[in-house]
Amino acid sequence: MSNNEWPISYLHYIPSVSSSIEMMRGAMKAVQQCAGVKKGENVVISTDTNKLRIAEALAAATVGVGGVPIIVMIPPPGVHGAQPPAPVVAACSKADVFFLPTTYSQTHTDARIQAIKNGARGATMCEVTEDALCTGAIYADYEECDRLGRKLGAILAKSKTVRITSPLGTDIRGDVTRRPVQYETGLFREPGQFAAFPDSEINISPVEGTVEGKAVIDVRVMSVGVTSAEPITLIIREGEVKDIRGGALATKFRQIMEALGDRKAYNFAEFGIGLNPCSRLCATNLEDLGRLGNAHCGIGSSYAIGGKVLAPNHIDAIFKDAVIEFDGQVVLDKGQVRV
Repeated sequence: MSNNEWPISYLHYIPSVSSSIEMMRGAMKAVQQCAGVKKGENVVISTDTNKLRIAEALAAATVGVGGVPIIVMIPPPGVHGAQPPAPVVAACSKADVFFLPTTYSQTHTDARIQAIKNGARGATMCEVTEDALCTGAIYADYEECDRLGRKLGAILAKSKTVRITSPLGTDIRGDVTRRPVQYETGLFREPGQFAAFPDSEINISPVEGTVEGKAVIDVRVMSVGVTSAEPITLIIREGEVKDIRGGALATKFRQIMEALGDRKAYNFAEFGIGLNPCSRLCATNLEDLGRLGNAHCGIGSSYAIGGKVLAPNHIDAIFKDAVIEFDGQVVLDKGQVRV
């Protein structure tokens, strides 16, 4: 595979014995600049057996600024959005700050929801890789990402409809009337704020049953992999994914969804909009989610982001070169701000 097809330029994409040293760059940024961890604060790090070294880097950074790290670890559950065990939820609910560096996302679970309800702040970090703490998106000016997100979010909060198109044929639209905007811009210094470090995005859950159209996924589907060489097409009607079209990767995605055995798993849960100009393309899941110019569809649970559906999953499907409209006004055109 050529660099043009999958441009991973960083030498330490494969974890090495010494990469924990370089990971401290991103860990310190997350703990100090983005979370603003203070002396004596309890920092719960919920992780799994695949991501322990990342959790340890975050714990070391926490100690470095005077915080108290608590690591809780489970085996990977096998699907994004699966509920973690009750002790994990309890630990997060008592935290001042939480980090969730996991193989499978805990964003749309009670661990994150209860923590936020109790006034914690933190970041989910699903599918995070060790190199993501060393290069790429972590170099972003998160203050600037936040300014852009707040600007777009102020318009979105007053809008009734979202439409997103792309050159490959994506054309999806839905009603977002009175739905709250979620700001996952990379800064989470105040109680109740959260992010998906090193991602930077805003997102919104559409009114159930309203999304219609087609999404051509040419970047990545969580749990499936990179789709740049083999896009997957999602057919959406009445707020549900009704068909998944394409080759071998589409077949894999269908099998993952069918195995869940729940019609709610197909709910169109989220419009997501990337804000980070430093994110690499097709290098890591979190960078793809937050890359300026990318957008994503969230499939499954929406209850954690202002919707009403509790499903056994939340899977993001990401595409590039998105043209985004709020109430018919283009606000982002392939990463170019139009407002």
